[in-house]
Amino acid sequence: MNKQSDTLTKGQQLIPNGMLDDNAPRNMWWCAAHVDEITEEPLARWLLEKPVVLYRLSDGTPVALDDRCPHRWAPLSEGEVKNDQIVCPYHGMEFGADGMCSKVPTQKSIPKSAKVQSYPLRTSGAFVWIWMGDPEAIDHEPVEMGFTTDPGWSVITGYMEVAANWVLIRENVLDLTHIAFLHSNTFQQDDWENPPEVSMQGDTIVYEQDFPPSPLSPLFCAAFGFEDKKIVKREQRGWMPSLAVSFSDWNIHDLDAGPDKRRDFIGRGAHIVTPGERGKTHYFFVASFDSPNAPVEILEKTKAGVISAFNEDKDLLQKIQARIMKDPRGLDFPEINLGADGAGVAVRRVLKRKLDAERGN
Repeated sequence: MNKQSDTLTKGQQLIPNGMLDDNAPRNMWWCAAHVDEITEEPLARWLLEKPVVLYRLSDGTPVALDDRCPHRWAPLSEGEVKNDQIVCPYHGMEFGADGMCSKVPTQKSIPKSAKVQSYPLRTSGAFVWIWMGDPEAIDHEPVEMGFTTDPGWSVITGYMEVAANWVLIRENVLDLTHIAFLHSNTFQQDDWENPPEVSMQGDTIVYEQDFPPSPLSPLFCAAFGFEDKKIVKREQRGWMPSLAVSFSDWNIHDLDAGPDKRRDFIGRGAHIVTPGERGKTHYFFVASFDSPNAPVEILEKTKAGVISAFNEDKDLLQKIQARIMKDPRGLDFPEINLGADGAGVAVRRVLKRKLDAERGN
C-alpha cells in the first residue's frame, strides 16, 4: 500500500478526488451536529451542499428537514418550533417531522405538494448523524462513538468550519508525517520521519506504527498526569471505518511507573468531517483520555493547545484550496505521491468505489 503502483500522467491526479466538485457519497452517515447543538430552537446548517434545518421535538427526538419552505422558499430555520411543528417565518405554514405541511393559515385545504424533504437521523455517542441519500439504502448504523459519552473517559470535543474540501482534511489526519513540520511548535513530536504500515480491513483503512522511547507531546502530558516532555514508549494505531470519521490511538506506556502504579494509557483522537457548502467542511474533533474525571482546568488547557495545532492545519489547507481554485489549471497539475501517502491513496480508492456505485459506473 505504501508503494506507488499507479502511474501519473500529465493533467491527472493519481486517483481523482474531484475536490473542486461535489464529491461526497450520499448513501452513508455523515455527522450533522454535536448532540448539544440541536435543541428546540431551529439550527441552520449546510450539509452536503444543501441547506438543512435541525431541531428537536418535545420528547427530544432530533429532526432534519430541507431548510426551504416550498411556498416562497423562506428558510424554515428563521421560524420557530411550536407544538412539534416548525413554523415558516414568512406566511406561517407549519410542517411536521416527516416534512409534510400540517397547516396553511390562510386556507383550509393543504396542497399535496406542500412538503419538504426529511432526512433520517441517528445518535451515536456525542454526535447526531444524517443520511442524505436513498433512505431505502440504509444498511448499517453510524460508526460507534460510545467512548465520547463514557464516564470512564475524559473527553474534549470541538468544532471548526474549514474553507477546504473534506478530502483534504481526511488525507491530512491520516498522514501524521506532517506533524514534525507543520506542528513543530505545538505538537513538538518530531519522530514521525518514517511512514506507518498501512493495510485494509474490508473498507476500513488501518495504519500502525511503533516508536522507540521519546518525549511525549506536551499537548497531552498534563491530561495523563505527566510532566512536560516525559519520555514514554508509544505505539500509534489509526483506523478509518467510514469516510466521515477516523480515529487515532496514542498507546502510551509509562516506563517509570512503580509496581503499584498504572503503566498503560490510551489517548484517542477522532476526526469527523462533513461537507458543507461547496469548498467548505464541518470539522468536528475529539481528544479523549481513558482516565475519568480529569480536572477541568487541565482539559481546557489541553483543548486550547489542540485548537492551536488544528488551526495550523486549517490555515494551510485553506490556502491549498484557495490556490487550486484560483489557479486556472485547477487539478490539471502534476501530483506525486510519497511513501507516506498510503492511507491517503486508500481514501481515494474507497471514495471512488462509493461514488462509482452511486453513479452506476
